[in-house]
Amino acid sequence: MTHNRSLNIFAALAAASLFLASCGESSSVLADGSDTAGGGTVLKQSDRIMGSPDAPVTVIEYASMTCSHCAAFATGVFPQLKSEYIDPGRVKYVFREFPLDGVARIASALARCQTGDNYFAFVDLIFYNQQEWLSGLFGSGQEMTQELVEESLIDFARQAGLGREQAIACMRDTQNLAEVDENWGEAQNQYNINATPGFVINGTTHSGAMPIETFREILDPLL
Repeated sequence: MTHNRSLNIFAALAAASLFLASCGESSSVLADGSDTAGGGTVLKQSDRIMGSPDAPVTVIEYASMTCSHCAAFATGVFPQLKSEYIDPGRVKYVFREFPLDGVARIASALARCQTGDNYFAFVDLIFYNQQEWLSGLFGSGQEMTQELVEESLIDFARQAGLGREQAIACMRDTQNLAEVDENWGEAQNQYNINATPGFVINGTTHSGAMPIETFREILDPLL
């Protein structure tokens, strides 16, 4: 009962924020945050980072595991961004969670039991299979509870080498959930993220999905 209540509370909070945060709309504003890392944002110990620590540009993505535009970015645009900018050491990429609902919050907590390349591989696993996962979950006709969401993610966890009990522990881990919630609040309050995926590039916020051409237009002058 406690776990069901937690899911419902967060779902309500997420719903209340949807006037600020939606999936796919695009805009750009100057971020409120300042930093010295890669020219625009402070990195945190809890961050999941890909690329050279000495890269001159830092790209932070805020994304929701249940956002279709985030999945489209992950499967369509990100491979190009990685090959052109991250792999050559030109961009440091940071993935931060911005869950739009309780389902994404639980999936994000599960992902946080992975580190390094395994973390990004797990995020890819979710995004590449997002449509099938969510269709099965929401098409089940059952009441949406935390237990139901957890069961829908067990197969992903097994593919990542986690047993069922390990996976459930990850999804209920208070530190994992706190780090997800911190990123969610920070995205809105510090960086003015109002759509997912949202990006903070050397201090400037870009909310909403962007094609690789737009990334090139933004990144190339910074290099």
